[in-house]
Amino acid sequence: MDSQALTIELDDEQFEAVLGENLLTSLLNQGANVRYGCRAGACGACRLYDASHCESILSCQTTVTSSMSLTRQVLAEFSVFSVLSNVPLNDHSIELVLLGPSDESFGDRVSVAFLCKALSKERPKTSLGERAHFYECMALNPVGAPLKIVLQKDHLSDEDWWRALALSAEDPMAVQLLAGSRKGRLLFEMDIADAPVVVIASPDNAMFEPYWRDALLDYTPSFLGHFSLFANQDLALSLADDALISFLNDALANAGGASLRLIYHGQKVSAKEWAILLRSLRIHPNQLYFVR
Repeated sequence: MDSQALTIELDDEQFEAVLGENLLTSLLNQGANVRYGCRAGACGACRLYDASHCESILSCQTTVTSSMSLTRQVLAEFSVFSVLSNVPLNDHSIELVLLGPSDESFGDRVSVAFLCKALSKERPKTSLGERAHFYECMALNPVGAPLKIVLQKDHLSDEDWWRALALSAEDPMAVQLLAGSRKGRLLFEMDIADAPVVVIASPDNAMFEPYWRDALLDYTPSFLGHFSLFANQDLALSLADDALISFLNDALANAGGASLRLIYHGQKVSAKEWAILLRSLRIHPNQLYFVR
């Protein structure tokens, strides 16, 4: 091994990286399954947990300076929530409404796992260890309402997808909440009050359109539409879609001269790739927000 080559452990896999390389680029170049989005440190999609230093890191903003032991899943305590409703949205996704001690609201990140009823009788907060896998979701409910999330078949193991389909009222679920973060701040921090805004989604997030519509109409009367990118192996190529460009031109016209705000709900299209499209439409990159 080269004297400058270092070992990166990611869950149960090992990769090599060269001193000074960008961590995300190095992992992706070796075929690692790492989520990413803007690659500018804004969306948080590439967050990993550094077990060596007990801290979370943004891999797109991390330079390799030593060997690392990383995991995609942050170890944390959980609370037991109970299912209020389980509604199929289509063949590949379900909407769950959960009741439990939470002040999360639209845009906050939570993680959920499936519990057996016996385990749910443990104290409200405990450690699952290796007994379950947590899946990260976005809270879709307004402030003060029961926690609402969507589970997608493609994001779950086959076994857990069948567990999700079988959930009924009062069944328990483990929920990890993001401690130490401000709740319900996503739309507020975008500063989009009364501004014209559109949402552009990756194909796997197309189903979230009604949730975005309901949430944004509470912030601005100028919600100008939702557009789902065309499915493509290289999703960045979908930015050249004539339908997307037409959608944005219509939104600019309907904005009436006001500064149009764009929200990209997805991953795997970088800030640099977006900037190329926005420049051609005379939209400043700081008018684009990333949501994973």
